[in-house]
Amino acid sequence: MTRILWIGGSHPRHLYFANRLNDEFGLVGALVEMRENILPEPPAGLPKIDRQNWDRHFTNRRNKEEEYFDTQRLPYCNVKQVEHGSLNSTASVEFVNEVQPGLVMIFGCGMIHGALKNVLPVAVNMHLGLSPRYRGAATLFWPFYFLEPQWAGVTFHKIVDEPDAGEIIHQCRPALKRGDTIHEVACRAVLTATFAAAQLLRCFGSWQTWKQKATGKNFKAGDFKPQHLRMIYNVYQDDIVRAYLDGELPGSEPKLRSQYG
Repeated sequence: MTRILWIGGSHPRHLYFANRLNDEFGLVGALVEMRENILPEPPAGLPKIDRQNWDRHFTNRRNKEEEYFDTQRLPYCNVKQVEHGSLNSTASVEFVNEVQPGLVMIFGCGMIHGALKNVLPVAVNMHLGLSPRYRGAATLFWPFYFLEPQWAGVTFHKIVDEPDAGEIIHQCRPALKRGDTIHEVACRAVLTATFAAAQLLRCFGSWQTWKQKATGKNFKAGDFKPQHLRMIYNVYQDDIVRAYLDGELPGSEPKLRSQYG
């Protein structure tokens, strides 16, 4: 097996992924970017309805991650931690040169560019979104806002200079069940993708890839506003999956790219 380096974030879902890879394949290193608080402070001056939705949304996210991923430690391997926004530093480049990976798996960090990108071998990002329709930030949130939860999935792709635009290696999505909430689907998407990542690593070297040709949207962090949460919680009471499964929200099914047909 080739030498695998993981680069990612510090939230439980990110470390769960890293630890599963380390348990099965043995990472040569982990470069961890410290992420923002999992319970972010709301913007000042929100109306009561939006403050309540904000608290509900991010508290539910924390609680679901604790339920699915428990408390996650840093992987037992050579670990380098960097501050949020400092991923593309000289220290990160030196760490990569030290551990000499043959393959890099990425999940949950900021964009990799410049000198750091240049020293990476084959580098695969696990993007929580189905590219190219949903690229960028919060791309498991936007399918729910646009009332198409069937588009909540994961794309493994090679990294390029644009967000989530590289050649696709594999896509997957969790099965939807009545009673699913937005965060239930997000957590199961990570579980589904973690299993898929292990399968992909077992056949590394024989991957088929697909260029992204269709158009979509590159969502930026600033696109999200607290008022968007009204669609999830006040209009649909976080019951969008049930509405979709019952035929109340017709829409197209994604055509996933898969290594397995």
